[in-house]
Amino acid sequence: MTRTTAPRRRWWHRLWRGQRPPPHAACRVETPAAAAPAAPDEAGQQAALKAEQHLQAALCVLALQPLPDRGEPCDAALAAVTAAALQAHQWGARNLPRRPQLLPQLIQAVNDPETSARLAAAIIGQDPVLTGNLLRIANSPAFRVQERPVDSLQRAVTLVGHDGLRQVISAVLVQPVMQLQCEVFPQFSSIVWEHALLASRAASDHARLTGSGDPFAAQWLGLTQGLGAVLVMKELLQRATEAALPIHHGTAGTVLAQWTLPVARRVAQAWELPLPVHEALDTDAPPSGLALSLRVARCMATASLLCRHGVIGQSQALALLERLPGTPPAVLSTLWRRVHGRSVETLADEAAASQG
Repeated sequence: MTRTTAPRRRWWHRLWRGQRPPPHAACRVETPAAAAPAAPDEAGQQAALKAEQHLQAALCVLALQPLPDRGEPCDAALAAVTAAALQAHQWGARNLPRRPQLLPQLIQAVNDPETSARLAAAIIGQDPVLTGNLLRIANSPAFRVQERPVDSLQRAVTLVGHDGLRQVISAVLVQPVMQLQCEVFPQFSSIVWEHALLASRAASDHARLTGSGDPFAAQWLGLTQGLGAVLVMKELLQRATEAALPIHHGTAGTVLAQWTLPVARRVAQAWELPLPVHEALDTDAPPSGLALSLRVARCMATASLLCRHGVIGQSQALALLERLPGTPPAVLSTLWRRVHGRSVETLADEAAASQG
């Protein structure tokens, strides 16, 4: 075990054994404990909630390094100021990343199985960034099936298929905001980028395998929740700078937990993403349909990241995921293989590719 892995495992075991609450618990209103023993269904819901809370807390620890996790209480004043600012925002064009001009056309083309490779290539060819991303994906080890490089858009579209085109959309959607420059949280944007890509894959696969909704809409869920997290962090950093206050681990965890999905929903509305995406991002939505796909996908993406970064093993990850409702064991196993068995393109990889 490496020196960097050992401390991570220690904080994970402390969290798992319940020696302290999740970092954001200090600002959360606790629900009074029931007097009577929990019914079987209620006990399952409580186990699922506990698993989600552990994963959420662990993701915050990973994303907020090297900020020390010492169980500092949440700065309620800073959290309240940030919440008020997020609530008051007019989430229009001036407060959100610019929606790519060709995005509506590309969504329609990729969502239509009858779209020809020539038409899709013509749409992508209007944007140099889209063109470069598609050619890079087509020449990556995941798609390249021959020694000769893919050098034309039409061949690239034919080679990568609809799934490859969706990866292009993913890159275009998240790239403008994922590179958050912050000395306090140097790896935050990278972790959130990885998490968003993994969650988009998991949500899409979960929707397809369980019939919970449109897999393409589910993919947008995974991406927009990542956008929401970055926008929330940007607001928190701005408010802390204005007030000349430090950001404690508990404060960041609380604000992210409370505001990531509400802000993501506003992004979906402002960008005119499909209506099912708006509905599933509603924090009051019942755990069914696409809302369930999002819930499972976020947990699975977190579990995979923790394994990838040497925090926990696969057996621990699967033990947590098995507590989530609405996903049969066979489907869960398939999802895990598809999500955790594939590589993730990190920001560092993207920078290296752009320089090459």
